[in-house]
Amino acid sequence: MATDVYSTMHEKGKLYEINLNELLVDPRQPRKSMDAQGQEELTASVGRIGVIQPIVFRIDDQGNKVVVAGERRVVAARNAGLTAIPAMFIAGNYSEIALVENLLRQDLTAIEEAEALQSLMVEQEYTQEQLGGIIGKAQNTISEILSLNKLPQAIRDECRSDRSVSKNTLIGIAKKKQSRAMTTAFSAYRAKQQKEKPARQKKDPNNPVIVMSNLKRAVTSIRLMDTTAWTDDDKTSLQTVLTNLRAEIEQRQTGPQVSTEPEGS
Repeated sequence: MATDVYSTMHEKGKLYEINLNELLVDPRQPRKSMDAQGQEELTASVGRIGVIQPIVFRIDDQGNKVVVAGERRVVAARNAGLTAIPAMFIAGNYSEIALVENLLRQDLTAIEEAEALQSLMVEQEYTQEQLGGIIGKAQNTISEILSLNKLPQAIRDECRSDRSVSKNTLIGIAKKKQSRAMTTAFSAYRAKQQKEKPARQKKDPNNPVIVMSNLKRAVTSIRLMDTTAWTDDDKTSLQTVLTNLRAEIEQRQTGPQVSTEPEGS
């Protein structure tokens, strides 16, 4: 096969520095959507420290380098202006490798996971038991996940990139016998979400109103503070907290905060 000929040009497991222009997106990639905010944070991180975790690539029948795992890192590297990225060559069942890699990272939405599992099961002619053994899930769990593919197309399209709808919620809806009942149940769930949204916003620590309120209380607490009866250790601890607080304030004033979360796929 042509793939075997091209693959002999690369050593399995060896680390390469691959030009980003040489990498192609895998059309069989399970991920169909990317979280915009998370991608921006990853781009900022890559722009500062580069790509720490190598991506994984395979060679197709035409000799092209195709991304198996690490599409988000490739996109982030391109957006950050990098020209090359660390990468490892891999040979094997690429659909299976890409799916398992994403499942382990929990990067897929419930619908993406269900569709990817269905595709892999059909492509490789796996039973549910075999599929469960590959990704480390019980057969009944596989069955529940696959049941999401019975949801009406409109629901699947809406939830494919929406992580606010939990897998358990969708599984419960998918247990309805008719599509009309599924649609009714989903509409009821969405209506309930809208009613609960204001309450969730009030509890959200990133809500501007809550952030401002907390900061004002902190300022008041500092102004009213009397340390005359404090021990030396207490005063030392206070000095450390105030120093850290000042550093955070200065950093916020000089530019946007950059996420320090580990890179994703």
